[in-house]
Amino acid sequence: MAKKGNLLKIILGLVVVIVLGMALVKTGAIEYLKDREKLESLIKSLGVWAPLAYIVIYACVTVTCISVLPITLAGGIIFGPILGVVYTAIGASAGLSLAFLIARYIARKPIESKFGNSEAFKKINQGVKDQGWFILATTRLLPVFPFGIQNYVYGLTSISFIQYSVLSTLFILPGTSVFVLLAGAVASGDKATAVKMSIIASLIFFGLTLVTKVIAKKAKQK
Repeated sequence: MAKKGNLLKIILGLVVVIVLGMALVKTGAIEYLKDREKLESLIKSLGVWAPLAYIVIYACVTVTCISVLPITLAGGIIFGPILGVVYTAIGASAGLSLAFLIARYIARKPIESKFGNSEAFKKINQGVKDQGWFILATTRLLPVFPFGIQNYVYGLTSISFIQYSVLSTLFILPGTSVFVLLAGAVASGDKATAVKMSIIASLIFFGLTLVTKVIAKKAKQK
């Protein structure tokens, strides 16, 4: 019975990933992700459904490990700096949480066979044991391992889902906000707003640089 249960989870996990991948291809979303202007036009055309569509697309892109930069910039341009950050945070949180759950409960075996012996898994797994939540800060704020892969690798560790989901969202927010704010500033059309948003983005980036230096120093000491 246990083997059948594991097999069903693996099949379900593969189905989820395949369906998401096929949806991105069949709907032409992959092409839209390559062309930010097309992506912006598509989302804007959805009217009141645009925020929900943006969040769903962002979550799907995160799960499939495709670069989220084009859609992040599109979010700032379409929704502006404030709502852009809010919708992006929700989409990113949903995506990274879903990837974690797929790795932990649905497709653990194939993901473990793919990443279980990787350097990323070994360092993150040991980091969770030795440093707890601090490893999340290290890997999210510092470009140590690819963002998409991290989401699945963390599902193989002993970290709790709530701790992972909440802290991951918080730790990726500063870096993500910089791109959204800058894109929103450019698209605002208002010089004063553009200057204000650019200054805020610069301050966040400066603060992020200082924090990452402290984290890197602490990580080396450990």
